[in-house]
Amino acid sequence: MRAISWFSCGAASAVTTVLHAIRWGDKHEAVYCRVEEEHEDNLRFLNEFTKVFGIPVKIIRNEKYKGSIYEVFRSRGFIKNQYGAPCTMVLKKNMRKEYQQIEDVQAFGYTSEEQDRADRFIDANNEVTESFPLLDNNISKQECLKLISNSGIELPVMYKLGYQNNNCIGCVKGGMGYWNKIRKDFPLQFKRMSEIEREVGFAINKDKSGQIFLDNLEPHRGRFVEDSPGDCGFTCEMKK
Repeated sequence: MRAISWFSCGAASAVTTVLHAIRWGDKHEAVYCRVEEEHEDNLRFLNEFTKVFGIPVKIIRNEKYKGSIYEVFRSRGFIKNQYGAPCTMVLKKNMRKEYQQIEDVQAFGYTSEEQDRADRFIDANNEVTESFPLLDNNISKQECLKLISNSGIELPVMYKLGYQNNNCIGCVKGGMGYWNKIRKDFPLQFKRMSEIEREVGFAINKDKSGQIFLDNLEPHRGRFVEDSPGDCGFTCEMKK
């Protein structure tokens, strides 16, 4: 059997990987589903993590879609719906299912604040023998950030810029305030997403008047913290 940690270049998954590796020793394997639209600094973080903790991380990617959310949106003809976004399903969940074996024990980085997300994962993935080291040890997200910083590893750029999670640039689960910050920090990525919205004919944001395409989004709309997306894991949950 294998004991797999699903590494995402986030602080929670990094601490999860360390705890899972300590528990399982030679049976442990860390795996990262690479998405091309994540910040390039993630690979620096991954390499520093491996150097500091001596835990190699295997990188896998959905080659059919070149690991790209934009290739998924074009192929599927939509960006998100009431259930979530197809990028998570195609680039992460499907890759996990292809890689996993029936006897694997799989570790996921749900923190002490996320028991409900862990419960939903269990309900939706009955075939998985899961492990939640952070929940078992009552470790919060802020504690994960502190533990990684104290190890001497520089946190990923997205955290340093104030983003709550180390998702893609930018995440389609984010609201107006979040996308206005993306416009400021990453204008090229903002423009690219605004173009795919028009190409597919779907706006990420809407109000009572209807769809609001990014190229029509007024700079004052929304609030960054309230409109920030949740962590992008192996289930894509829309913010309520």
